[in-house]
Amino acid sequence: MGTIERLRVRLSREMSRLPSQYRLMLLSVGVGIVAGLGAILFDRLLGWMLRTVLESFTGYSEPQAGSPAASLFTFAPVRSLWFFIVPVLGGLVSGVIVYLVAPEAEGHGTDAMIEAFHQRGGKIRKRVPFVKILASALTIGTGGSAGKEGPIAQIGSGFGSTFASLLKLNARERRILVLAGAAGGIGAIFQAPLGAALFAPEVLYRETEFEYEAILPCIVSSITSYAVYTQLYKKGALFFPGPVDFSLPGELLPYALFGVVCALAGFIYVRVFYGSRDLFFRPLRIHKMLKPAVGGLMLGTIAYAFPQVSDGGYGWVQMALEGKMLWGTMLLLAFLKILATSCTIGSGGSGGVFGPSVFIGAMLGGAFGFLGHQVAPEWVVNPSSFVLVGIGGFFAGVAKTPVSSIIMACEMSASYTLLVPLMLVSSTSYLLLRNTSLYEKQQLSRIASPAHLTEFARGMLEKIRVHEATTERPILRIPEDMPFGELVKTVTHSRASHFPVVDGEGRMTGILSIGNIRSILFEDTIDQLIVARDVATPNVVRVYWNDTLQQALEKMAAIQVDELPVVREERPDEIVTMISKRDIVNYYYGRSTA
Repeated sequence: MGTIERLRVRLSREMSRLPSQYRLMLLSVGVGIVAGLGAILFDRLLGWMLRTVLESFTGYSEPQAGSPAASLFTFAPVRSLWFFIVPVLGGLVSGVIVYLVAPEAEGHGTDAMIEAFHQRGGKIRKRVPFVKILASALTIGTGGSAGKEGPIAQIGSGFGSTFASLLKLNARERRILVLAGAAGGIGAIFQAPLGAALFAPEVLYRETEFEYEAILPCIVSSITSYAVYTQLYKKGALFFPGPVDFSLPGELLPYALFGVVCALAGFIYVRVFYGSRDLFFRPLRIHKMLKPAVGGLMLGTIAYAFPQVSDGGYGWVQMALEGKMLWGTMLLLAFLKILATSCTIGSGGSGGVFGPSVFIGAMLGGAFGFLGHQVAPEWVVNPSSFVLVGIGGFFAGVAKTPVSSIIMACEMSASYTLLVPLMLVSSTSYLLLRNTSLYEKQQLSRIASPAHLTEFARGMLEKIRVHEATTERPILRIPEDMPFGELVKTVTHSRASHFPVVDGEGRMTGILSIGNIRSILFEDTIDQLIVARDVATPNVVRVYWNDTLQQALEKMAAIQVDELPVVREERPDEIVTMISKRDIVNYYYGRSTA
């Protein structure tokens, strides 16, 4: 046994003697130190890429705080043909590295962290943080429209997972250290230690729930990481809003209306973001490692005319806060940023969605505030305030993180003056968007998470039968000989996500989902050649009428689905209804609060 191995074994033995909570606190300090160093490394590498590649070749750079309005014309309309080349090369190199070394490092890393928590017991391969640092620096540093949150979340969580694996910790403790690592990295790089400490436990779920056991370790890690990071980088806010204020109760109505605007724009953002991936990039018939280069070309085409959509765009957010941009320009940039981000990350490029969301929310707020000030100055008194409120309010809705988004927006601007309108806009946006989220790996709630399957309300669920939690209702049954073209039309007009396939006698022979249809949607000349039977999944897993809800959940977890057909024991081929995790969650909460 080598010296390092003996040291690891001894450290693991000593740690095992401590109570779990103290052990996690102590380890969170170590995770925070490494996450802070990782944030420094990533920030340094990204800064070097931006200076030596994007700025050197294209001549484009973001404006600095305090730049006079007249000087913005020297920053904005940079017309460089290098925009057609640099993002393509960055996407190509990033795609090759990710595909060959660590495919899980593609896309926005927060979703990968969420999936590791729920589905993999917190396990993240050791190579992922290093691949993510390099791939994200290449993507963003060559002009890609992406943010730092996703990369640093995956970097920090990867270090947390590695710590847990080295010390042979159990799955619960490993998952908590994964969250602590993500909180540490995000808290450092965004100068928002409290917001990040709440973001990591909150972003796991779409309902207003937290992974409460991880809050204190996340706080410890975030404080430590922030302290490490600020030893090198001067402590201070990312944005300087200047004098911002609002008047009660006069401006509450405009802020409530702005919350509706944030929800509408957020809905478009999520639909375009995943629509570009599912309907364009995934069906694209080229090698997967080349797709980020195609996304880079599309991004470069937009950036040639509007370079403000490149990189994070925080310099332009500052200009909006200072009131130095026209409302029409800000509105246009908000929607161009949606397209640019969809091209960069939807194609498989490596980066986060928080940075673009900050930009979009700020530009929406600026457009709404300054237009509103022109139209109704007695209602919209402080237009610059809407820029700052848009930063937190927009992300609260699309990320399903209303609490942490409010706090992060305040910390990033070192101002709590607009706390009340931030709360109003964030709550409105969150409630209106409901289940629409940028993070598709989020679980509905703790009870729906596989991480808590064996520990959450098991006693109650083992006593409740399926027929108590659901009722017979009309189900759209698909004849197995239905042509594919007709199948697509039928499914499009239905709000369901799973459809039983039946034979001529009404017996269930298979089941199909939207994913089954999407996988072959773009095949040529298939409308009459393929029928429903060819698309459906045979050997359907069934939930029986007298099964317990615990059995139903275990069957869903075993094949990783959220919904299954329900049949009676005496007629297993005749579907009665469908039951989903949401049905079980709703029934559980109804019983527990009755």
